[in-house]
Amino acid sequence: MKRFLAILVFAIAGLAAGWLASGSFLAFSPRCGYDCENRVFGIFFLTTIGGFFGFALIGHLATRKRHITVKTVLAVNAALCLLMLLPAWGFYTWKLHQHYVEAEAERPVKPNLEFLHMTIATRPVQGYTGSDFGPIEPMRAIPQWQRCLIGTAQCEKRPRQAEMLCKDGVVYVNEADWHAFSLIPSENLPGTIALQSMDLCASQ
Repeated sequence: MKRFLAILVFAIAGLAAGWLASGSFLAFSPRCGYDCENRVFGIFFLTTIGGFFGFALIGHLATRKRHITVKTVLAVNAALCLLMLLPAWGFYTWKLHQHYVEAEAERPVKPNLEFLHMTIATRPVQGYTGSDFGPIEPMRAIPQWQRCLIGTAQCEKRPRQAEMLCKDGVVYVNEADWHAFSLIPSENLPGTIALQSMDLCASQ
């Protein structure tokens, strides 16, 4: 009778540990329809049922040559829970770190004393190197709906260029593409006088 009760306790502890572990494994699962729901259910099922039968089997094997006591059952359960939950918590910590890294990468740029005015690209725009650094060459493209900050406008050079700080760094945008950007005065550096248009060289 003691043996049966001990195995039952192991199984219930395994079910609970599996349920907790599945929560850690699935905390950052994407919500992408039926296929993802099947995957989530599969992981949940394997973790909980695996814990149920795994704890019962391992607990039985670990105590079969010992006298069954409450202390023994609790000690084996504690060890098994740690073995199951520590990897799950480690996985959760890694995914949480990855989540914050991705969120940081997606965060819009912030204005500073060199880049005061916020804009958003209304279409894809080709970025270039600055004319101060030699012949102008194409750089990375600025995708549609990405925010960029305006720095200096080189109005005395040809072609005229605006220095812009986007998510991937500083690029130079030729005058022909300035009107592809829409101003967002509410996101300018506080205290900055808002631009009236993207005619950055209108006064020159």
